[in-house]
Amino acid sequence: MNILIYQGSAIAANKAANLAQVQRISHSASLLGADAVVFPELFTTGYNLGAQLRSLAEPLQGDSFHQLADMARRYQLSIIIGLPETDAGKLYNSAIVIDKQGQLAGHHRKVFLFGNQEKQLFTAGTRFQTFELCGHTCGLSICYDIEFPESTRTLAQQGAKLLFNPTANMTPYYQVPNTLARARALENGLTVVYANLCGQEGDLHYTGQSALIAPDGTDIARAGNDPCLLMADVSAYLQQDSGRRWSTQLQDLNEWQQHE
Repeated sequence: MNILIYQGSAIAANKAANLAQVQRISHSASLLGADAVVFPELFTTGYNLGAQLRSLAEPLQGDSFHQLADMARRYQLSIIIGLPETDAGKLYNSAIVIDKQGQLAGHHRKVFLFGNQEKQLFTAGTRFQTFELCGHTCGLSICYDIEFPESTRTLAQQGAKLLFNPTANMTPYYQVPNTLARARALENGLTVVYANLCGQEGDLHYTGQSALIAPDGTDIARAGNDPCLLMADVSAYLQQDSGRRWSTQLQDLNEWQQHE
C-alpha cells in the first residue's frame, strides 16, 4: 500500500483554491502509483480562521465531498483530508476518508479540542472507530487526539493496523511529531501517518515534520519544515500483528495489579 502525504499550506478561506490543490496533488499521487493521499487538518478551508469557519463549513457529504469523491474516482486512489463539518447547527473539526470508488469509507470528529479557541468554536467528537481501506483495518484521529495514549489504544483494540492523523501542529510543539507520534506507533504496534501543515497562517507557524512511522516507532519517511510530497510503501508493516504489543502490555498490567 503506497501512501503519499502532502505537507504544505492551505489558502485561508479559499475552498476553490484548496480543492484545486488537492486535485493537482491527487493527480501527481496517481502518477506516482499511490493508493492513498493524505492532507492536513482543515485543509479545505485553512485552520487559523476562527469563527469564519462557521460560514465555510458544510454537511458531511456537501459540495466539497462530492468534488473530492470525483477526484478519488478519477485518479483511482483514496483521499484522506480534514475539513469543517456542520451538522444540526453544530460545528465539528472533522476528517474523512474517501475510497477510490468515491465512497465515504471513514469519518472522524476531533475528540480532544486544542486550546480555548477550538473549544469555543467546535463541538467535540465522542468516539474513535475503525474502517476498512485497501483491505486493511485503519483508524482516524486529528492532531491533538494523538497526544492522548488512550485514543490510539482504542483503535488498536479494534484491530487497527494503520492510523491516519491529519494535523495542524504549530510551534513550539516539535515534540509532538518527533516524540508522541512515534510513541503511539511503538506502544500499539501500528503504522502512523502524520500529515501536518507547514509555513505560516496568520499568527501561527506550523512545524511540518510530517511522517510515516513504522510499528517499532522508527521513521519510514520524515519531512522537514518545507512543503513536500512524502511517499512510502507501508505494505510490509501492515502484515505485522498490531494487537500483540498492546495485549501483552495489558496482560502485564493486570498481573501487576493483582500483586498489589
